[in-house]
Amino acid sequence: MKLSTIIILFVTLAACSNSMQQQEIAANLSFFANDQANADVMGKWSRSCALCHVSGVADAPLVGDTAEWRRRFAQGEDKIIENVLQGINSMPPLGYCMACEISDFRAIIGFMAGTNQ
Repeated sequence: MKLSTIIILFVTLAACSNSMQQQEIAANLSFFANDQANADVMGKWSRSCALCHVSGVADAPLVGDTAEWRRRFAQGEDKIIENVLQGINSMPPLGYCMACEISDFRAIIGFMAGTNQ
């Protein structure tokens, strides 16, 4: 096989792989896209989640850090919600938000990940 053919094949495969990866990321980022963070939800976020997710305390993923949220979204929507409800690493169960419902958590996660802007 000629070198030029190998290069073309490599570039084509890389482009296809990148396109598939982008589609997967887009699908993962859409997990929480329909859950809107209204004033009530943002109040709950500011009294609880913001404590760690604004400063990155205890390696909490920062608000707007899409690369870090993508990594977490790769685990799947159910696992993310499970981690919130049960706690993970230094995050306690419910992330200090005892008044939050599942829909609140979904909206908060969407806000922090930038999927429901």
